[in-house]
Amino acid sequence: MKSIVQKAVLSTCAVLVFALLFGAWASAADKPFYQGKTLKLIVDYSAGGPTDIECRIYARHLKKHLKGNPTIVIQNRAGGGGNLAMNWLYERARRNGTVMGCQTASGRYQEWFVGDPKKAGLRANMEEVIPVMFTPVVSVGVARTDLDPPLTKFEDIQKVKTFNVGGFRADSSKDLKFRTLFDLAGVNYKYVTGYQGSADLLAAFLRKELDYVDGSTPFYIPRVKPIAVDKGTAIPLWYGSDAEIPAIAPGVPAREFVKRLSGKEPAGPLWQLFQILTSYRQILAPPETPKAAVEAVRGAFIALSKDPEFRSDYKKSVGIEPHMLTAPKDIEKAMRPWKTAGDEMKQFRAKYVDEGRKLAAKK
Repeated sequence: MKSIVQKAVLSTCAVLVFALLFGAWASAADKPFYQGKTLKLIVDYSAGGPTDIECRIYARHLKKHLKGNPTIVIQNRAGGGGNLAMNWLYERARRNGTVMGCQTASGRYQEWFVGDPKKAGLRANMEEVIPVMFTPVVSVGVARTDLDPPLTKFEDIQKVKTFNVGGFRADSSKDLKFRTLFDLAGVNYKYVTGYQGSADLLAAFLRKELDYVDGSTPFYIPRVKPIAVDKGTAIPLWYGSDAEIPAIAPGVPAREFVKRLSGKEPAGPLWQLFQILTSYRQILAPPETPKAAVEAVRGAFIALSKDPEFRSDYKKSVGIEPHMLTAPKDIEKAMRPWKTAGDEMKQFRAKYVDEGRKLAAKK
């Protein structure tokens, strides 16, 4: 009898222990990944620049869509044309879902697939970095109006005697983009490198150290337009979209800018390179980040894209409607021009970068 009682007690205890363990497991499984956590977003350019502005818009609205109500913080790691932040994200960031990049890392992808990552100082393996969300970036190029002779319309840029343009470095996608466009359009310019971010370029532009500055729409709309364009001291020249954007008038799409200045449709390797230089604002996770974290953040951005309050805030600052790519197949399609560029384009780009270094070395 005692043996039967003992067995019954042990069996009951086992059931209770199993129930407790199962309950704890089920509770943990139901708990949102980010509950009680902090998500740190690493921005690859300086505070006040276009990437920083857009990432802070995301951070303001993302929290209510990311289940678990985590704290979201922004950390800027500017330097090396964005390489510093990407190398840190790849080499040193925790791979537990609490750190992701909010970056304009298109240049790093382009460097990895089309350029020379070792020479550029890019140590991150971009094929291992996990893309979570891409959204297209529209760049805007602006020139001072008090040049010699003065600018009253963008076509006047061909008559200017001295035109100083500045960028980050010769292999930066930002620099390559405006150089290809000016070379296609036949614009003469003096090229200076070494600026750490768009905010630094704008400061140099305002103190008349530079005659040209460019940046994406979240930089142009709230920063450049009110203090320069609206006051008549600057004029937009071009922007990187084929769609008409009234907020950037009298600037014209890049294709039209080239066509009207050169008298012909843009074509050839320079135009192909310009198209490869298409930029995206990106949310990127370090390799080995848990799938649950990636899916949670991706789901939050899907919800964010439908949030009227976010869309209004985004359009007010960025000037265009948000268009987020979250499906892996859409992100892969966006990356295809970089992955399929081919050896001939790689060689052309390498030569063009070297020419840029020589141009900058003369200043």
